[in-house]
Amino acid sequence: MSGSGRSAIFSLSDGLDPVAPGNGENAAHGRLTGSTGTRDCFVHRITSAGATLTVTGPVSNGDRGRIELPFGVSAEGSVLGDDPAAFTFCFDEPLDVVAALARCLAALPTERRQMPRVELRQRLCIRHGDQVDFAWTRNLSPAGLGVETRAALRVGEAVEITLDGLRPIAGEIRWTERGQAGIAFAEELGWQILMPWLRQVANRRPPVAHAPMAGSASPLGAVKNAIKLDAATHVRSGSSWWNAQITSLSNALVEFESDTEFAPLCGLWLSLPQIGGWPIRVIECHGARHVAEFRLPLRPHEMTRLSEAARPR
Repeated sequence: MSGSGRSAIFSLSDGLDPVAPGNGENAAHGRLTGSTGTRDCFVHRITSAGATLTVTGPVSNGDRGRIELPFGVSAEGSVLGDDPAAFTFCFDEPLDVVAALARCLAALPTERRQMPRVELRQRLCIRHGDQVDFAWTRNLSPAGLGVETRAALRVGEAVEITLDGLRPIAGEIRWTERGQAGIAFAEELGWQILMPWLRQVANRRPPVAHAPMAGSASPLGAVKNAIKLDAATHVRSGSSWWNAQITSLSNALVEFESDTEFAPLCGLWLSLPQIGGWPIRVIECHGARHVAEFRLPLRPHEMTRLSEAARPR
């Protein structure tokens, strides 16, 4: 079938929440076969559970059928909704969205091989000025991403973002509105980088909940010089960076939380506010919660700087 599928939104969310379909110019062409025959349709959003469509002519909730998606993927399922301007076709079997995206790219000529926009929700760190704040991705393309954040970002401001498993990425704030912002990358990310990363994201499972650590609420609770922090940061393992949140530390130990589990004795590089990178080694891991030792103990003047960073502003 014809049609590149470049305009369809690929979503790593399993949800079937309807989205505003827009018009045929920002959707991909497909074909829907059901009880009323075969009709052309526009595919606006593709998830593992279904696709949001528009068609010409009536649709009935619960109708069985088959959809031929762009780039040669087809699926059987049923109609959810009765508005031909915006309804969902629910797949009988989950669709591998990353594989469908790969087929979409492969169907394009080399000179036009550009990834469509991808919806995903991932925590990330945004470093702007001397501040580091958490945010959540809304969508991603090779040229940039949309985020949800409470950080006070300014249009034109230079930022550095960290997505789990990638190197830090330089960018610039292009727009902000009501807790959302658009970031343009200083250099586009090629599909050769993004596709393997999206596969990792799709396969990644949430950390398994473990029983709380024995003893006090925090292993550092009884340490005399421990400092309580609520600092967004990141850790490096090999050539990849991972988001983390420091909860407390002393001159010898640090407690942090991360969606990525690091095994005991794992060596990492931790970014500390106002100080820079510092080598650590994981001692305990309980799901998202980690305790690590500094390979080089922090010195008094460094603890003083961290204490100042921990003070409310």
